[in-house]
Amino acid sequence: MLKAAPPPARISKKSISAQSGPAAEKALKISEERCALILENIQDGYYEVDLEGNYTSFNEGLLRITGYTREEMLGMNNRKIVDDYNHKKVFQVFHQVYLTGVPAHVFDWECIRKDGSRRFVEVSVTLRRDADHNPVGFRGIARDVTPRKLAEQALRESEERYRMIIENIQDGYYEVDLDGNYTFFNEGLLRITGYTREEMLGMNNRRIVDELNNREVFRVFHQVYLTGVPAHAFDWECIRKDGSRRFVEVSVTLKRDIHGRPTGFMGISRDITERKKYQAELEAKENELKHKNQSLEEANTALNVLMKKVEEHRVANEETLRNNLNKVAMPYLQKAKEKTRDKAALDSLRILEESLNSIFAPFAHDLASNFPRLTTTEIDVANFIVQGKRTKEIADVLSVTPKAIEVHRNNLRRKFGLTNQKTGLRTHLLALR
Repeated sequence: MLKAAPPPARISKKSISAQSGPAAEKALKISEERCALILENIQDGYYEVDLEGNYTSFNEGLLRITGYTREEMLGMNNRKIVDDYNHKKVFQVFHQVYLTGVPAHVFDWECIRKDGSRRFVEVSVTLRRDADHNPVGFRGIARDVTPRKLAEQALRESEERYRMIIENIQDGYYEVDLDGNYTFFNEGLLRITGYTREEMLGMNNRRIVDELNNREVFRVFHQVYLTGVPAHAFDWECIRKDGSRRFVEVSVTLKRDIHGRPTGFMGISRDITERKKYQAELEAKENELKHKNQSLEEANTALNVLMKKVEEHRVANEETLRNNLNKVAMPYLQKAKEKTRDKAALDSLRILEESLNSIFAPFAHDLASNFPRLTTTEIDVANFIVQGKRTKEIADVLSVTPKAIEVHRNNLRRKFGLTNQKTGLRTHLLALR
């Protein structure tokens, strides 16, 4: 290693002893013992190495840091407790101290302990000289700062992780001071506002709102400032750089310094323009359906009134027709029955009379109303069955074959759910009256 120029002559311990006598030598010894006691009891590590980096003196503090015993440490080279990367750093610092004689204060490096684990140490270095002022080695203090370094590293990693999350979320993240000037934000906020990062930094939030929205924004932020209670999801309209407008949903939380004093605000801003658009479209559809429903209700009311009038006219017409039948047709039919002596003809007249009476019978109307699947012929057949007519009699009246009437009877049983049932068709029809 390079050596510095010889320094001016110094007074040695031997010369002090010769000049001052035993009293001075005793005082010097007491002073050395006191210094040694202090070094052995401090928590930090004290070390002395020669110019090659071999340990010549150290205290218990350094043994605690390295994990070696005193016997192992004495004469051991410092390269044994550092890797190549840290050795280069250590060599540069020690060499600079050797060349300049200027002590190095608090430089960091990573120490490899005896068990292979690593500790971060904070080291100071001072050049040691002999009585003739020639460099003979180095001395200094080594402090184990591993807990602090790990905490700093964890904090950096945490900050980096949260910064990564904030930069990659789609929503906008913002921080403003108490005057509303933007101090920090992510790409999401730039996408919402349309400004560049350079334009946005330091810009006041009043620039992206109109007067109406500014009053609402001020009210919410001021309430958060006064109470310290965060505001969640309040809406306002943002004016983008190109003049277009977007609806945003914003949360607000008060920022404080380490003393608890308010320093600004932070929060999340979400673009809800599309959601607002869909809500408006949905409300328009709901209003349209409401108007249509109202129109249908009005039409239904009008239809009910119309149906009621139709029913009233039907009843009136049936009453008129019944009266005309009773006054005009039925008397002639009665006279024909009285004058007819032929049994077959008389039976036909009776059937005709019953058929005319059945026209206005409520049973036929009830069947037609309650069972819309029944045909007109099936309703007539059902009416004759209720009157007790046999298949042949019904066939004669309707001018069809008895087989056709059987088909109608089977259809009636099927439509009334009587297939494979013991209940008679006439019994079932009488129960419906």
